[in-house]
Amino acid sequence: MISIAREILLHDKVRLGITIVSLAFAIVMIVYNLGMFFGTLSESVSLIDHARADLWVLEEGHRDIYSPSLLSLSTLRWARRAPGVVQACGLNLLGGNLLIQNNHPVMVVAVDPDCALLQPWGVRLGDASDLRRKDAIIVDDYTLRSDPTYLGDTVELNGLEMQVVAVTHNNKSFTTPYVYVSRQTFASLNGGEEHFNYVMVQLAPMTNPEDTIHRLASDNDDLAAFLSGEFRSASMLALVSQGLGVIFVVVAVGVVVGLLIITMTTYTATMERLRDFAILKAIGATRRKILGIGVEQAAAETLLGFGAGLAASLGLNYIVETFAGLRGSFPAVAILGALAILLALAMLGSLISVRKAVSVDPTVVFRA
Repeated sequence: MISIAREILLHDKVRLGITIVSLAFAIVMIVYNLGMFFGTLSESVSLIDHARADLWVLEEGHRDIYSPSLLSLSTLRWARRAPGVVQACGLNLLGGNLLIQNNHPVMVVAVDPDCALLQPWGVRLGDASDLRRKDAIIVDDYTLRSDPTYLGDTVELNGLEMQVVAVTHNNKSFTTPYVYVSRQTFASLNGGEEHFNYVMVQLAPMTNPEDTIHRLASDNDDLAAFLSGEFRSASMLALVSQGLGVIFVVVAVGVVVGLLIITMTTYTATMERLRDFAILKAIGATRRKILGIGVEQAAAETLLGFGAGLAASLGLNYIVETFAGLRGSFPAVAILGALAILLALAMLGSLISVRKAVSVDPTVVFRA
């Protein structure tokens, strides 16, 4: 059966092309902005996501990864002795400057090379186990974009000369790359003092984490523990409150503008076809039939525009990541949700205009 909606759309291919390009532009504004926002949030908690910890222990009053606490070695020892704990490891974070040929702001991550709860991921060159060596450092290739560095090269971290033993990929928080050192090396960066910002805890299977958290609260009034999911959510909220909220506003404005463009584009595209609807009405098409044709046209144009816009968004994301290192995230659920909303708005815009189409005087088709 011939689709009347399809025949009307294909009758004027130039008009159809302009409509699809307009929709694709609006969809890029929506999808790419959302992708960058999701990507920023995801990278902001990448350390938490890659850690195999069930609980995070912090100093009382701290609840996210962006407000480092100060924990003593006794806290780590207590955590290791707690019932149901399989493993507990200390973690330190410190802003620093990595000098290769130029200065690069980095986030120094101090890990225990013998602790499996958190180690560098995405190692492209070298061996992460070499971090046990004195003054060894692991750098991310994001840092090396402008300063090529090779295994065995000497770099300077906060004034201390260190040797590159491995290179990772995509170990960063938004635009700040991570560099890894051992606990012992980190202590030398801090005058030999050994302390931790966080203690990561892995629990045995079937252990109730709430029992461990309750025991911690009863034994140590100056400590707090959070489930990994809670710690992740709190860290995201902290980032939004500390500045990412501005990005959220920009994204929200882009999304709203994109949605308005889509609604107006489908409305205008339908209004431009009033003569076609008048012809259909003149030959006896029912109100329901005309409404169905208008909705089908809006859905077809939106799907074509969405496909073009999604492809353009992914292409733009690849270019930006290649040249600037900023990567968006495009979860399937978010993409499908955006498509559903866009289809609904497109049909709404079409139905508003089709209401005028079904009331048009069929005699307009005979006017010059």
